Amino acid sequence: MHLTNLLTFMAVSRTGSFHTAAEQLSITQAAVSTRIKTLEDHLGQRLFERGRSGARLSEAGRQLLPHAESIIRSWSHATSMLGVPASRTILIRIGTQFSMWAQYVLDWAAWIAASLPETKVELNFDFNMDMHKAVQAGKLDIAITHATTPVPGVHVLPLAEEAMVLVSRRQVRLNDDNMPDYVRLDWGPQINAQIARVEPRLPDSKLSIGNGMFGLRYIAEHDACGYVPLRTARQLLQQKHLYRVKRAPKFKTTGYIIYSEDNPSHLFLERAIEGFQGIHADRRKSRS
Repeated sequence: MHLTNLLTFMAVSRTGSFHTAAEQLSITQAAVSTRIKTLEDHLGQRLFERGRSGARLSEAGRQLLPHAESIIRSWSHATSMLGVPASRTILIRIGTQFSMWAQYVLDWAAWIAASLPETKVELNFDFNMDMHKAVQAGKLDIAITHATTPVPGVHVLPLAEEAMVLVSRRQVRLNDDNMPDYVRLDWGPQINAQIARVEPRLPDSKLSIGNGMFGLRYIAEHDACGYVPLRTARQLLQQKHLYRVKRAPKFKTTGYIIYSEDNPSHLFLERAIEGFQGIHADRRKSRS
């Protein structure tokens, strides 16, 4: 019996909703249903009564709940006692290809240090690394990427959508004769492919910058324009240090947290991922 099925059962029992549990766990509602069905098939009992008002625990579900909570507590205690002896710590290796996530990841590392003292963190910002294969091969424990290619054994948790917008140091419209110099920033192949569709309508690029955050700083300090995540440019836009280029298309992209559930330290990884999701949600709430 997989512990994630018990954790999912506890989330549904707590929220009374498969949909809300899916949102809290950052998985699809179908994945929640699959985990609950797997648990029900294993036990030979129906655990929830489903209706218009949501999901209520059945009699079997009510009997299982305290045992599920006890199993999770016991496993966490055993992991901390046996899996993390005083002579060593659990290493969590985190990778991301894109500098748009750099500040999140740095804040995340600080959260892990404060909340999971039995761990230490190693950050990797190798933009050329195939994150899915690195997680599958055990070179990384957790990665943030925009690629969604399915890889066996790799679990994918979607984050909220991010908007990519064209910004400039001064107010202009797309196709104006006096458009500032266009700076090509590298946000990864998925985003770059979308931006490439607009580039024929932009001035020829004489500068490419591999680090997107350095590129944003360059645009804010020079007569230039380029595509950046709205989230990262929001403060500069509010302060009128940057402006949205009028009539320029906006793109949507989604980030994903990926990890392997077969990782021996997967309980620590799941706790760390919950921390990242909390940081991400708080940031989005503060911007709304």
